[in-house]
Amino acid sequence: MAQNFDKIELGPAIVEYGEGPSMVVFETTIGGVNFTTETTYREQKTDQTGETVVTKRITGRNCSVEVPFAEYELSVIPKIMTAAEVVTDGTDSKVVIKTGVGMNLIDNAKKAVIKPHAKKNDPNYWVTLPLAYSETDLNYAYDNDNERITKVTLRSVPDEDNVVAILGDEKIKSTE
Repeated sequence: MAQNFDKIELGPAIVEYGEGPSMVVFETTIGGVNFTTETTYREQKTDQTGETVVTKRITGRNCSVEVPFAEYELSVIPKIMTAAEVVTDGTDSKVVIKTGVGMNLIDNAKKAVIKPHAKKNDPNYWVTLPLAYSETDLNYAYDNDNERITKVTLRSVPDEDNVVAILGDEKIKSTE
């Protein structure tokens, strides 16, 4: 098989989370956007075959996107952090972060799309999580050597068809 260097991909990406006017676009990241799939398995053994695995089955698959968001934008925090809200007096605003204890993150699941910068207009190169909830943590360093990072992890949950991720154009339909 001949090598095809055109198939080697690298470079930054943007991430779109949600749709319409409430969409958040993560355009400035530090440390790279990372998409990960994690599959869990169960090995089946029998008494008659001892420690020999006779079958192995998938017990689950999870997908996530880590986004080290570098823009310090207070109005974005409540859109990506459960139990955070903007309070405004008409002139100034603040963000109040509450404990969120007992809140169901899946209730706020939204679509997430990773778009490589070099292929931002080509859905064949996109990664889509049809439903993803946000786990957001702030890591704001106040020094001369580090940026203030909002660590956003978008974790997929199955949609109505049990899809947790789509690699490529989500609009492609089977003709079979």
